[in-house]
Amino acid sequence: MRRQMERTYGRMARGVMVAVNPVKKMAVKTHCVVHKYINIQAVEILKNDGYDDAYMFYKKHIKHLNDGVTWADQDFKSTNHFYHYKLERGLYGFSNALVECQKYYEESIRLIKNGEEHKGVFFLGASAHLIQDMTVPHHVNNRLLKSHRKFELWIIDRLFKQYNFSIMAGTKRYNSVEEFIKNNAKFANSVHHKYMEIEDREQRYYKVSKEILREAQITTAGYLLFYYDTVIMNYDKEKDL
Repeated sequence: MRRQMERTYGRMARGVMVAVNPVKKMAVKTHCVVHKYINIQAVEILKNDGYDDAYMFYKKHIKHLNDGVTWADQDFKSTNHFYHYKLERGLYGFSNALVECQKYYEESIRLIKNGEEHKGVFFLGASAHLIQDMTVPHHVNNRLLKSHRKFELWIIDRLFKQYNFSIMAGTKRYNSVEEFIKNNAKFANSVHHKYMEIEDREQRYYKVSKEILREAQITTAGYLLFYYDTVIMNYDKEKDL
């Protein structure tokens, strides 16, 4: 009964969202600048860490990777981009980041096996979006949802104007999609608790952003390398063309 009520709530909420979809699409264009930045930095990290083959592959496909990372936030798919670090579920009535990331990952593999390299990397980008979202405290702790957009806008404003958050090396590897999602979620929650007592918002946001953007870059590099080693090397018929 509870599951049925939750599904019904989810359908009603999605119906409301359709009405404001054009406004949401305008917001996505600015928000995904950060995700594209993380992807670009992750590819640079692969180069600097000596993973030359993986670097060349993703350098060639950076547009498809970034198209996928942007698509993942369109049409209110972002309502599924939450995963409570402890309860291991998303928002009430919706899917969660682990389920969605695994879905995109598996679709990517299917396309690569089918010889559709560009589309495969597109869905890899969509799954990477979820890996990156899990480094943000607001995506792993529902109590922080009210301040989510305010924090996002702060990062967008400061990223290219004031602070340098770029990381140049330090690929961080895990062995599965589940490990990337769960470990990043736990990390995000720990960062929140580390700085939650700082009253000055600018200082608190800066310290949190510095840590989570670092983790987003090095774990995205690790995820891209994991994908290259396990999928591209085994199934991609076009990688040497």
